Amino acid sequence: MPYSLQSSPQHQYRRLTGHMIISAGKVLSLLILTAAALPALSCVAVQYPQKETYYETMYVTENRSEILSETYPVTRIESGQEQLAPYVLWSNPTLQFKGTPFVWYYGYKLPGTQSHDVEKIRISLYKQEYYENVAVSLFDMGARGQVLQPPLISPLDPVYTTTVQWNWFTSGGDSSTIGKWLNSANIKFNFARFLGGQADLWMNRERPYDIDFDTRGARDIAVLFIGPTIPQNTRFGASLLWSDQVTDNVTKTVERQVPYRVEQRIQKERTVNKTVHVPFWQAPPFK
Repeated sequence: MPYSLQSSPQHQYRRLTGHMIISAGKVLSLLILTAAALPALSCVAVQYPQKETYYETMYVTENRSEILSETYPVTRIESGQEQLAPYVLWSNPTLQFKGTPFVWYYGYKLPGTQSHDVEKIRISLYKQEYYENVAVSLFDMGARGQVLQPPLISPLDPVYTTTVQWNWFTSGGDSSTIGKWLNSANIKFNFARFLGGQADLWMNRERPYDIDFDTRGARDIAVLFIGPTIPQNTRFGASLLWSDQVTDNVTKTVERQVPYRVEQRIQKERTVNKTVHVPFWQAPPFK
């Protein structure tokens, strides 16, 4: 019998079995896909309030104590008084100073090499034996030096060949022996700086009488008493009064409050809505 286009029973069975296997595979795939999608299809989104903690940064000002050292200038007055003793001392009853006889000469070297801010010589006059008209004069002899007792002339003094025009010293007697001395002494006083003077100083006072003379800038001083006829009427004391303005740097420890800007983290709470997915049977109103 020739080959028929219609299939044999075996062929039909194989075709049926193949169709069944394909259908079963499709069903199984569908079941797997359905099972995989079932949880997603069965879940719903639910929101509920929830508290959470968070931090905020704030800046505040705080005062802190600090120990500081401050240095500042402090001005004070430093003063003193020093007794003076003459290193040149002589007298001559025949000499006249500016026309007045009886000269008593005292030469003083002031201590130190520089003057103070305020510097004075204080002449303290004591009680006379009896009253005499007495005058005192002070000179700065720094330019040419002190005048020695006549007829002495210092070997350090230059030889003066000219005669001065202004005669401070004159001789009431024979001046031939002291002519060179007079010329030298008068030249020295022409270069001397007059510091002050006073006449009719003390009139038998019971207490010492003080006279102050400004001597700033002078280091070699001559004090002349004119008029007393006896040493008891020239009793006096000499002292140097001085003062300086001194500036000291004083360090002082102080405590003070210093403001600082401080960062602070502050913990806070807030309520937020949180979204979760749950099965529909656990979502309100089923739950």
